[in-house]
Amino acid sequence: MIIIDFTDQIIAEKENKTLNKPFRTPKGPKKFSVYVKNEKGNIVKVNFGDPNMEIKRDDPARRKSFRARHNCDNPGPKWKARYWSCRQWRAGKKVEGSHPGYDWDGETIFDHEDLLAINPKLAFAEEIEAKPTPEDYMFNNPGEATKKAKEMGLDGIHSHKDGDKTIFMPGPSHKALMDKIESDASIWENIRKKRERIKKGSGEKMRKKGDKGAPTEKQIKKAQ
Repeated sequence: MIIIDFTDQIIAEKENKTLNKPFRTPKGPKKFSVYVKNEKGNIVKVNFGDPNMEIKRDDPARRKSFRARHNCDNPGPKWKARYWSCRQWRAGKKVEGSHPGYDWDGETIFDHEDLLAINPKLAFAEEIEAKPTPEDYMFNNPGEATKKAKEMGLDGIHSHKDGDKTIFMPGPSHKALMDKIESDASIWENIRKKRERIKKGSGEKMRKKGDKGAPTEKQIKKAQ
C-alpha cells in the first residue's frame, strides 16, 4: 500500500489563495494589510496606506507626485509597505508582474475573515511594524518643514507639487529624507535584535549611555 502525503501541496494551495491579497484594517494601524512571505520564506503581515489619505491615482499629477515621493521606480521587496503603496498608485487597473502567485491590481480589496477561514495560521503571522512614511513629513508651509529638518539634523528643505498645491518636506532632496528615515528606523531595529540575541545567550552586552558607538537618547527617541 502506497501512502501519498499531500500536506505540502495543501499548504501551498492555501498560501496561493491567501497571500498577496490586501484587506482593509479599520482598527489600524494603517489603512490596509497584506500577508506575504519575507526574505526567509516566513509569512508576515505587512501594514500599509495612510488612513487619512484619499487615494487619487487616476489624477496624473497626484499619481506622479506620490510615486516620486515614495521612489516607486524602485519600490523594494513585497515584504515592505512601500511596495504595496506603490502598486496601489499605478496607472491603469492591471499591470502584470514577474512574481509568482496572485498579482494584485491595486484596487481589489479582500475580506480578512475569508482569508483566515482558508488559512487560520495567518492569525499568528508576525506583524511588520508600520514605519514612518513620507506623509508624516509633509507640510503646507516651508516654515514647518524647516523646523522639522532641524529636528532631524537635515540641511534645508525641498518641495513637491501635489495637484494644484505645493507641499514642503525636510531635507535638501527626497532621497536625503528617505535615507534619514531608514537610518533612524534601523537604529531601533538593531537594538531590538540585539536584545533578542542576548536573551538567547549570545554573550553580548548592551552599550551603556555614553559608550563609544552607543546611540544617543535623541536617536533612540526618533527611532521609536
